[in-house]
This record gives sequence, C-alpha cells and structure tokens, in this order.
Amino acid sequence: MSLRRIITMIGVKQATVGLTFIYHGPCPACEGCEYRKVCVENLEPGRVYRIVGLRERVFPCRVHEGGVRVVEVVEADVEAALPSKVAIEGATITFQPQECGQVDCEHYNLCFPVGLFRGDHCAILKVGERIRCREGLSLTRVVLRRTHAS
Repeated sequence: MSLRRIITMIGVKQATVGLTFIYHGPCPACEGCEYRKVCVENLEPGRVYRIVGLRERVFPCRVHEGGVRVVEVVEADVEAALPSKVAIEGATITFQPQECGQVDCEHYNLCFPVGLFRGDHCAILKVGERIRCREGLSLTRVVLRRTHAS
C-alpha cells in the first residue's frame, strides 16, 4: 500500500525529513497569499503529516521567518485502540472512536487519536498488545493508515 505524496510548503526552520506535524488550518495571514493553493489548500485540517522529501525552492512568507520551503508529505500512520475482535493485521476497518468519558485515562489518546475522524477507512498495519481499559472494554493497540478511495 503506497503512500500518497502531497506537495506543500512548511517554514524553512521546520523543513526536516521525518518531522511529523498536525495541520490545524490556515491562519488569517494566509488570506490573499499567492502560494496559498499549494501551501495550505493541499492539506486537511486535523490530519497528521510526515515530511518525506525536501525540494530546493524557498518562497517568502508572511508567517514564517526565513520563508517556506517546498516539501513532500504523506499522512502519518496513527496508533489507536480498537476492539480486540476487529484488531486483525491487514484488515480494513471504518474507524470509530471508543465510547468513553475517562479523559484522564492513560490510553485516552489511543481511543481518540489525533489525525483520525469517525468514519475514516483505515488499514490495520500492525497489531500490538492488549490494553487495560477502565471501562472494561476489550481493546488492542494497533497502527492504522487511512486509506483513500481510488
């Protein structure tokens, strides 16, 4: 399953292969920028991206000191908790966050992972250990990759 590479821009000081970041959306200073289409409109707010390639081009920017560099990114794989009965390596699932109100739980970030939304179609890349759940749910740690319709 190959990862879809996306061309975007990131601050020169952050432009490092391997850097993972959450895209929160454009800031008001991006309005009217001639590079907006490539810089911010290629990314989806709330998703986690990983830089996989750097390009030589650097452009001026109202937000980033030193400008922005053209980079190639992919959506990052995400660790999550799934019901153990569906945690099968290689399976494709529709992601549903767990029903839980335990915001102080040590596994909360796995049950409600950043970068995934309810209804996302995901491939299970790796199955890890079982998770001890305060609510008594049978959960397993997995690594997910969001899949896109062809």
